[in-house]
Amino acid sequence: MSRSLGIIGVGLIGGSVGLAAKESGWEVVGADTPEALEEAKSLGAIDRASALKEIRGADLIVLAAPISKIKELLGELHPTEALITDVASTKTAIVNEAESHGLRFIGGHPMAGSQLSGVANAKADLFRGARYFLTPTETTDPDAYREISAFVRDFGAMPTAVEPEKHDLLMAAVSHLPHLMAAALLKVASDISPEALSFAGSSFRDLTRVGSSNPELWSDILAENAPALGEALGAFAGAMAQLGSEVQDKRSMAKRFDDAREAYDALGGILIERSEENRDLAIPVENRPGVFSEVTTLMGSNSINILDLYVRHSNTERAALVLTLDAGDAEKARTLLRDTGFRAEILG
Repeated sequence: MSRSLGIIGVGLIGGSVGLAAKESGWEVVGADTPEALEEAKSLGAIDRASALKEIRGADLIVLAAPISKIKELLGELHPTEALITDVASTKTAIVNEAESHGLRFIGGHPMAGSQLSGVANAKADLFRGARYFLTPTETTDPDAYREISAFVRDFGAMPTAVEPEKHDLLMAAVSHLPHLMAAALLKVASDISPEALSFAGSSFRDLTRVGSSNPELWSDILAENAPALGEALGAFAGAMAQLGSEVQDKRSMAKRFDDAREAYDALGGILIERSEENRDLAIPVENRPGVFSEVTTLMGSNSINILDLYVRHSNTERAALVLTLDAGDAEKARTLLRDTGFRAEILG
């Protein structure tokens, strides 16, 4: 007997959940606008359209609707015996709302996606290798947490438990604040000169790429996380003021950049401890469906373990996928990639 999955909101994330779940044997029903549901069904992201009443009877429900609608949906789903999760990028208010209705709920937030939107851009492998935050509380049923954790592992994601309040502050610092910074940088450059952006180099494009993200989506997210974002903005403003007071002190600024480099190099330490035994391999790739999967599948099929990976963007059309590998595998991986048509270079 197949398990039933109800998805409310079948855009980029919801559609990707549907595609991945169907590969794992779930029957997927969706609720959204008629146009979105028709497109989702034609692309194979859902098996059929459904009404909220039927979705209440699913084994698992994923809320992938706009973040400002999720609290309202939690009230409309009550009562239901289904296990419920969501994919919103803020958690505290949503978790509190779910608990107020006595729902079986585990907050979720996949660290995956792009500046693109809509179910047409959904991919079954969107979550592969991605960190996937889950936000249990003291009242969370351990069996429910294990079930959701297994669900996201089936997609190739890495579930990570964190308290809802800490999650929101983390996202304010590493995701929401950078979007505000991008908007501010673009305004500053444009105000200096209308032609300024035509002279921008790759570092400016990297810093401001997220400025092209969906305006409605991001205004919604930022408003929902205003308390945590206010705290992060205050800390950032203080740091910028301190840097401004030191900008003429060469020794002090050099120390600041040394500290920044150490912090950047430590990013990989979330997953691994970088050492001389590891090597980074950069692979320039085009922005097309399945390209990351081609690279990671090639590594896996040749018994090469990927210790860490990240994407270095030059623009929305091209990027470099950087893999951290055991030093003994780096040359073999480069040869395999070049034989398959990819350019690849060992860094450092």
